[in-house]
Amino acid sequence: MSIYAVLGAGNGGQALAAVLKQMGHEVRLWNRSQGTVGAIQHGRGIQVTGQITFHARIDKVTSDISEALDKARIIFIVVPASAHLDVAKLIAPHIRGDQAIVLNPGRTMGCLEVRNALRENGLSELPIIMETQSLFCACRASSPGNVNILSFKADNHISCIPKRRFVEVKDALSAIYRNMLLAPSVLYTGFENIGAILHPAPVLLNTGWIESRDVFFPHYYYGISKSVAAFLEKIDLERLEVAEEYGVKVRSVKVWHEDNYGCKGSNLFETLQRNSAYASVDAPRVLKHRYITEDIPTGLVPISELARAAGLKTPLTDMIIELGNALLKIDFWAEGRNLRRLGLEGKTASEIIRCINID
Repeated sequence: MSIYAVLGAGNGGQALAAVLKQMGHEVRLWNRSQGTVGAIQHGRGIQVTGQITFHARIDKVTSDISEALDKARIIFIVVPASAHLDVAKLIAPHIRGDQAIVLNPGRTMGCLEVRNALRENGLSELPIIMETQSLFCACRASSPGNVNILSFKADNHISCIPKRRFVEVKDALSAIYRNMLLAPSVLYTGFENIGAILHPAPVLLNTGWIESRDVFFPHYYYGISKSVAAFLEKIDLERLEVAEEYGVKVRSVKVWHEDNYGCKGSNLFETLQRNSAYASVDAPRVLKHRYITEDIPTGLVPISELARAAGLKTPLTDMIIELGNALLKIDFWAEGRNLRRLGLEGKTASEIIRCINID
């Protein structure tokens, strides 16, 4: 029996902790909020509904990070990617070189940001650092201790720094993730950041409705209308062009959905409309939501910054970032994963590729 730590008790963290426990592992679930910890402890675990139904009694639910990490072989970080830097700083004093970290998901350049943060906070012997392309499932937690797994992803790419050490954890991760695929590098998982395409623009383009409604408004059905979907496909082309400049061939947002959910359509709008797993996903009711505060700084910003390093322009991507800046009064360029924060300022695309692919 392996010991796993899951950091974060939101939607994905609760789902992952419960599934790990159902597989027979010892699971420590950490959350910064004592209120969430107490609620899960009071309910004696996590009730899972949806595609599968079971109750998982988690071995330890705690807000003590050292208690959560002690003797854990693999540490799953399942928090919004905008919190990766803070979590890396928090765990640095407690991490050993023989452990492994998995960002679920890493969004764009998550592995690099965490690696830099661990080094800057005094960790000389780095653990294996990995990131998944997305969560292993689509899920929503209605309350602490209750999570609905809407659908499992058909595949999930994972990347590793350094790549040669993946063999050390391959068997353990293969038993957890369905159809896990090793990505060529973190550039692949970083550029296949689908949330960066599907989340910020639809929210910002529906600002008036989002801020004034009091009824259910399905994000993927109503928020992404035909015109919005067509616009997203244009933004997506910018992402694909930047990825190609870095030698990475990733799937379009439409093909990714077809592969993972089996929903076919002649365009993105039709594909999303046929995805029943998204039927109950409500749109945000405020602009200060992770669809903006996570997906712009850890998705659109690094994609745009990597484009700049390669001499490419991303006008539509940049427009959405600027719209987010203006409406939320936040400078996402400064607060996001820019080249300086990633330790890549002044480097060319080829230099960045070499820097990331060092094994």
